[in-house]
Amino acid sequence: MKFTKTMSALTLGTVGLMGAMSAHAAWNLNAGDTLSITAGTTAFDANDAPYIANGSFFAVDTDKDSNILGVEKIALSQGATGITIGASNTAPDEVTATWSFLGNPGYDWISTPVNGGTGGLDMSGWRVNWNNGNQVVLDTGAWQIMNASSGMPISGYSNGTGIFNWSGIYGDTYILDYTATVPAWPFTGVQWAIHLEGTVGVVPEASTYGMMLAGLGLVGAAARRRKQSIDLG
Repeated sequence: MKFTKTMSALTLGTVGLMGAMSAHAAWNLNAGDTLSITAGTTAFDANDAPYIANGSFFAVDTDKDSNILGVEKIALSQGATGITIGASNTAPDEVTATWSFLGNPGYDWISTPVNGGTGGLDMSGWRVNWNNGNQVVLDTGAWQIMNASSGMPISGYSNGTGIFNWSGIYGDTYILDYTATVPAWPFTGVQWAIHLEGTVGVVPEASTYGMMLAGLGLVGAAARRRKQSIDLG
């Protein structure tokens, strides 16, 4: 069954952080569904300053002005799994591939499962391991990113909840935006933002697994019969 919903995209920060602020259809992601992560790509402006042209990234508002500058964005790419709904992902390079910030490596992991639907996704378990062991907790302290065009903050961010933009149709793209403030060292009080893009994959239903296994069994039986016929001449 296909679902549709009305969506609105807003430009956040100075170079195009996209987020969805409305949802008008009833759907929920199911345990086992997957969110792939489209890698962020870096480009350079007229002054040779780098910025994330498209794709996924995180941003650290180092000057605490609620603006997301190009130099404050770090590209993200998918690790081994991306996000699996209803599952924790704690290993390095599992959710996102290792990235570098301030010359030190880091990766994202999930301490408690991401779940949700039209009301947003529970992102309270999102964590960062940075510089080989420093844990960055991102579960509270939501902040409203400034719209560079209007100079006004964009409302809608709340503690622990990511703004999730998806048609409700498996295989379609999604946009997920989330903000939090780091509560403790090494980035105490720093405003953090996450922007993810990718596609939503459906978990196969049990009946589908059964049909797949049955089909493989039939193929194997047919192969064995062919082999026996050849052996008997």
